[in-house]
Amino acid sequence: MTELTAVRTLVKSAPELWAVCSDVDSLAQHLGAFGEIRITRLEPETTVAWEGERASGTVRIEPSGWGTRVTVTADSSAALDTLLDSLGQAHHRPFSR
Repeated sequence: MTELTAVRTLVKSAPELWAVCSDVDSLAQHLGAFGEIRITRLEPETTVAWEGERASGTVRIEPSGWGTRVTVTADSSAALDTLLDSLGQAHHRPFSR
């Protein structure tokens, strides 16, 4: 199967995105459509390799100006769009408890 790549600069900090992508439960929330997710390899603060029941791939994080450049590779184009759309959304309200 051909590996696909998508790149987007998100207006979130690299540490914030790393915390989400390097935790299997958090990553699974973003990739849940692909079945049970497991992390197969971590390169601290830069790369996460993951596998799911219906797709597998990597997430690479690097600082970029006012945001963070996220490069996702996967063996399913739907995985790329799903992950980047989900990571780019606000998941909390900054002034609520």
